[in-house]
Amino acid sequence: PALHRRAGTYSQELNNNLTGGGYYAQVTVGTPPQTVDLVVDTGSSDVWILDSRADLCRSKTMQNYYGYCLSTYDPSKSSTYSIVSQDEFSIRYVDGSGAEGDYIRDTFSIGGADIEHLQMGLAENSTINSGLLGIGFAANVAALTPYPNIMNLFQDQDLIDIQAYSLYLDDLYAETGTILFGGLDTQKFIGKLKTVDIEPDRTGNYSSFTVALSSLTTTADNGTVTNYTRSVVPVILDSGTTLTYVPYTMANRIYRAFGAVDDTSGTGLVYINCEHLDNKNFTFDFQFGGKDGPVIRVPIDEMVLDNVKAYIELGLEVPSLPFDNICSFGLQGSSDYYLLGDTFLRSAYVVYDLTNKEIGLAQANLNSTESEIVEI
Repeated sequence: PALHRRAGTYSQELNNNLTGGGYYAQVTVGTPPQTVDLVVDTGSSDVWILDSRADLCRSKTMQNYYGYCLSTYDPSKSSTYSIVSQDEFSIRYVDGSGAEGDYIRDTFSIGGADIEHLQMGLAENSTINSGLLGIGFAANVAALTPYPNIMNLFQDQDLIDIQAYSLYLDDLYAETGTILFGGLDTQKFIGKLKTVDIEPDRTGNYSSFTVALSSLTTTADNGTVTNYTRSVVPVILDSGTTLTYVPYTMANRIYRAFGAVDDTSGTGLVYINCEHLDNKNFTFDFQFGGKDGPVIRVPIDEMVLDNVKAYIELGLEVPSLPFDNICSFGLQGSSDYYLLGDTFLRSAYVVYDLTNKEIGLAQANLNSTESEIVEI
C-alpha cells in the first residue's frame, strides 16, 4: 500500500488592512522562497501573484490610481519555476478590477505547508496592487481548461485529509485574523458550530460558497426585533469583499429605518449617522438554512463604520447630508450578486468544507487568546 503522510493542520496569520480593506496572508513562492502578500479570497479560485515587471509596478501613473505594488515575484530568481501557458491567465472580479498574464507552476508555502508545482497566475498587467489567494472550488478557476487548484493540491499532496479550512477574521480593529487549513479551533467560537449546505449553481456544479440566508433581522437595545426579509436569499460568503451586499429591496428598507443616504452612484458609499453607534447592544442578525439554522449576530459597530473622516482627509468630497456626524454603512444594495463580505464575516467563525459541500457557522469568540485545534 502507498505510504501516506498523516494529514495535519496549517495555521496562517492574516493581516487586517484597515484602510484599504482585505486580509493578507504572507506566503512564499519559489526556490529560494520569495515573500509575497496575498489577499485571502473565498470568492475566487485562482492563486495569482504580481510579476516584478508588471505594468502597475513600473508605471507611476497607474500607481497614483491603483496604489503601489505591495509585493512581487521574479520568476528568473526561482529554480523551481516553470511556465504552463503563456498569456492564458485572465481574471476579472465583480468590482471591475482584474489581472492577466501567464499561468505558471512553482512551489508555494503557506502556514507551514509546502505545496509543490502549484499552478498560479503570474500577472503582467493588473489593476490590483497585490496578488490574490483564491481558495474556492476548482470548478471556478478563471482558466478555459480547469486545473487542480490550491485546495486540490492541499489534499492530493496529503497535507490535509479533506478540502476544508476555517476562517477567523476577529473584530474590525484586531490587527490579525487566522485561516486554518485542515482544522478548526474550538476556542475561537461561542456555542455550537452548525452546518448549512452549499448550494449548487444553475448547472448543478459547486462553484461558489453560496448558502441560503433565510432571514435578516435587527435586535434593538430594548429587545425590539425588526425583520427585513421577504424570502430566502442566496448569498456568497466572500472574504475578498469588504462590505455586505443584499438585494436592493432589502437594502432600501434598512436604509429607510436608519435614515441612511445611498450615494453609491456618486462617492460609492452609503452614509449613515454615527449616532447609531451609541446603541451599544444593537445587532444585525443573519440566519441561514431555515429556522433551526445558525444565527450570526453582527454588532452595530461592525456595520456602521467610522471611517469617513479618514476618507475626507484623503480627499473624499461628501455630498450634503441631513446629519453632521458622518459614518459609512457596511451594507449596500445590489441587483445581480449578493455577497456577505468582511463586515459580516468578522462576527462569524466559518468552516468552509469543499469536500462535503457544507459551511459550518458559529458566533466568533472575538479577541480570543486561547487555541485548541482539532483536525477536520
